[in-house]
Formats: sequence, C-alpha cells, structure tokens
Amino acid sequence: MESIFTKEVITTIGIIIVAFILYFIIKQIISNFFIKKAKHHSNKKALTILTILNNVIKYIILIIALLTILATWGVDTKALIASLGVAGAVAGLAMQDMIKDFLGGADILTEDQFKVGDNIQVGNFRGNVIYLGMKTTKIRAYTGEVKIIANRNINEVINYSIMPAVCVIDVELSYENSTEKAEEVLKTVIERVSKMVNYLKRPITILGIEELTTDSVVYRIEAEVSAMKNFEFNRIFLKEIKKEAEANHLTLSYRKVDVHNV
Repeated sequence: MESIFTKEVITTIGIIIVAFILYFIIKQIISNFFIKKAKHHSNKKALTILTILNNVIKYIILIIALLTILATWGVDTKALIASLGVAGAVAGLAMQDMIKDFLGGADILTEDQFKVGDNIQVGNFRGNVIYLGMKTTKIRAYTGEVKIIANRNINEVINYSIMPAVCVIDVELSYENSTEKAEEVLKTVIERVSKMVNYLKRPITILGIEELTTDSVVYRIEAEVSAMKNFEFNRIFLKEIKKEAEANHLTLSYRKVDVHNV
C-alpha cells in the first residue's frame, strides 16, 4: 500500500513537471514564430494572437494534466467527463459574464477592432493597448494610468492607429503684418518642416484666412501625417513658426489689455 501511494505521488509530481516543461517548450516555439513574424512584417496583430494563444494553451495543458492526475489516483475520468457535460451547463449559467468576456475578446480579434500597441479610446479613457486577453483588455494612458476593462464592456471603440491623422493648425498673426509677408513666412516654414519630417502623407497646405478676430488674423494650415504623429508634427510646426516669425520680425498675436487711468 505504501509503495502504491509513493508511486502515485511520484507519478503526480512527474505529470506536473512534464506539463510545465511542455507548456514552456510550446510557448517558446509559438513565441519565436509570432515575434519573428511581427518584427518582419510590423504585424501587431501577431502579438495580440500570441497573447491569447498562450492563454488557450495554458488552460488546455492544465485540463489534460488534471485529468491524467485524477486517472493516476483511480478516478474514472470517463464518467467525470460525462458528468462535466451536465455540470458544464450549470456552470455556463453561473459564468455567463466570463463567457461573454471570451466571446468579446474573440470578436475584437476577428474583426480587427484593435491590436496590442494601438492607441484607442473606450468611453472617456484613451491610451495604448498593452494587453488583450481572453477576459480583459488593459489600456495605458499617456500619463501612466492603466485601465483594465472586461471585454464584454467594450462596445464602442475609437481607434486612432488605423488611419492617417489630419493636423489642423491655426496660426494667429497680428494685423500689423501684411498678408503677403505672413503668407511668405508660412510657406518658408512649410518647406522647412516638409524636409524635417518623413511621415507626411500629403503636402502641407495653407487653406487661407480662417477667421478675423478682434486682435488677430487666423491662418489655417492642414497636413496629413501617419497615425499618432499629429502631436509631434504640431509641436515641430509651431516651433518653426515662432523661429521664422522672430527672424522676419513678424508679430504673433497676443492678448492685449488696455488700462485707462481716471
């Protein structure tokens, strides 16, 4: 009896070790394949599939190992599997939310709504997708906060990483500047910035005078850049506008306050 018990314990430990080794080997093989594909083809979808596939493999190996261990201890696994069918129906009702999460994750992936690395907005929260699993999605904001959302609750998504971004910049110049001088400076800046950045999707254009306010003439500039490059482009363009305005003694608009002494 003692030897049988020892044999069962050793077999159980062996099954656990084999399960860990098998999971590690399969995970490494799949990871190497998908990471290589993602690097060569810039395919963020491959990394997303990898995350979900690793979870699926983990649960499959866990179930197989558990059934094998039970069989080792003399449990009738065939009857157990049959009874699990009935229990599964009951568990399905109890785990509706988990099933909805899984289906939601599968829907996100198959419809290519977003991938790991995409910049998205769900509700009022915007950030980069750092994890897409079977149950939850994790989004990290620009300021570092991480929001964990159940996949079943992701109904409407704004994805900023799919299409090129359109940058609209309003440059406010003083009425003291002539129109010809203002447009000349804007064209110079456009030429310079066009050479500085390599992610323009179409030429930068001056749409013209957008508005005449009480203290400024507003010129509108438009450009189309690669996804998520709009913030960088805006900063570069505005910096070059200020530099060129200073060099050409062009007056930028600023708020004026008149003080009258009585």
